[in-house]
Amino acid sequence: MRLLGVGMVFKSLYGTKKRLIASVCFSVLVSIAPACSETIPDKSSMTNSILSGDFKNAFQIAEKSAENGDKEAQFNLAIFYYHGIGVPQNFEFALRWATMSGLQGFKKALAARPPIIEKVQPDTVQAVISWVRQRLTKSAEEGDNIALVMLSNSFAPEFGFADPKEAYYWASLAVASGRTEAKRRRDALVKELKAPDFKEVQDRSAEWFAKFRKSTT
Repeated sequence: MRLLGVGMVFKSLYGTKKRLIASVCFSVLVSIAPACSETIPDKSSMTNSILSGDFKNAFQIAEKSAENGDKEAQFNLAIFYYHGIGVPQNFEFALRWATMSGLQGFKKALAARPPIIEKVQPDTVQAVISWVRQRLTKSAEEGDNIALVMLSNSFAPEFGFADPKEAYYWASLAVASGRTEAKRRRDALVKELKAPDFKEVQDRSAEWFAKFRKSTT
């Protein structure tokens, strides 16, 4: 499988600068997200940086957008790390950001994860999901309700560490916090849990909600 469908991209590394720029433009720019707010750099900034050969700046633009939660920018950041453009190559960091993007349902990121996983050790995959969950838990506690949805998704089988109880816990909090797109998942998970599970999980979710969403009650 060719990662991200751009198997030819870095054959250009040993060619001319023009070929390199064209290749990177193809691999990175095709899915750049539109500006989501004035705090997230726009597409033209990324484009101009790559076309001018300033890959470090292009990486920094993608990084800033990714840190602000843009799922396509997170996917693009994974590309930068995977191919080592604008930043030293790092498969673990590529997997981090492909996972963050995939947890928001970005299909290209979901497709990118398996070939990245092939290049890291199993304990690295575990470390990545732990990093992601810690980051999302902090964001959720600070008021980010999308992080609640992502946390629930992180316990789905496709991310390798399934736990229906935890998936239900976070989905329940997501719905309670106004993320109604998590309702179908929460209701489906009800069928996977046993009666003794509900009191423990629901008591825990009530405690979390009272602590971190007081202003919404």
